[in-house]
Amino acid sequence: MRCSTNTFRPHTVGFCLALFTHAAVAQTANPTPAPASPAIELKLFEKAEVDRSKGCSVVLWQDDRDPEKDKFAYLFAETLTGKNHTRQPARIKIAGQVVSLTRVATGGRTTGYNLFEYQLYKMPAADEFVILQLKLAEEEGESVDVTGGTMSIMMKGKAVFRASVKGNAGCNTAAATGTGKVASAPPPTTNNEMAGMFQRYPVEAKSVPRKILQEAGKKFGCEASTMRGRVTGFQMSEESAIWQIPCGSYDKRTTAVFALVYLTDPAAQYEFLPLKWPKSQNRSLGDHAMMAPQWDMKTRTVTSIYTEGNGKDCGSLERHKVTEEGNFQLVELRARDTCDGKSVGAENFPQVFKAK
Repeated sequence: MRCSTNTFRPHTVGFCLALFTHAAVAQTANPTPAPASPAIELKLFEKAEVDRSKGCSVVLWQDDRDPEKDKFAYLFAETLTGKNHTRQPARIKIAGQVVSLTRVATGGRTTGYNLFEYQLYKMPAADEFVILQLKLAEEEGESVDVTGGTMSIMMKGKAVFRASVKGNAGCNTAAATGTGKVASAPPPTTNNEMAGMFQRYPVEAKSVPRKILQEAGKKFGCEASTMRGRVTGFQMSEESAIWQIPCGSYDKRTTAVFALVYLTDPAAQYEFLPLKWPKSQNRSLGDHAMMAPQWDMKTRTVTSIYTEGNGKDCGSLERHKVTEEGNFQLVELRARDTCDGKSVGAENFPQVFKAK
């Protein structure tokens, strides 16, 4: 069987990746080209050529270099776009020229950002490929580290080139100004915490379409006077954000509903986010509103406490995590139905649900 881009099918992907990988390893271990065969002149990108200050990307760098300190470190760069992290052509540099790559096969374990242990990329010339064999760390927050691996380049008439690599996949997006424009992103923090990925920002009142507020009033009974309060945005990507919209006031506390909006045209593209609870539990605030939501920006979780009775003896405490797709996922629920005057505090209510 001949492995080319025309023969990749679900049942042959693993075989072809193994075949290409074996060929690369064998040729490197026992070079066969004639002495006159030219070497592949793989070059490093200058730091300025790989801008990770905004958007999402996959990058690999030479394993003995530090992309934060060294002017030249990156070997491979791939931009991801949209909510689904659609791959754009990857880039490497050979003999000073940027070469575009298209991913044609994958295999092995996968993580976030659709990153795989084994990935095969086709170069523009026929039967020339780049093979990635990566060691992937567990996904932490919004980032996936490549702790080691090799990048092998196979070109006709040249010896296989293999480079030891490390890398990262993640997003670093600036906070929106509320008008659909994106401000300058802060530099990445250490420990792979992508500084700009999830940020809180005030949304200007003039940027909130009347249509969204009217629908919130009609669907959830939100009060017009309360909704005139400040809307808070939580940036998800260059194109989308979650808007926290004040809804109703209850004894100096305010409820809020949430909409996932697309910043280029929020009036045309938005959806209110439901809050999912176990079927065995009744939710006093309906399926969209939270009471006085409190955010932990680092973990992307929001806590809502709803109490009755004396305010400490019965009610519920719920925590939701924002998923990569921009939805709420329930991670913890505590509830106490008996309003008996005993002050126990919401943090001590019986736990009725905890995400695995």
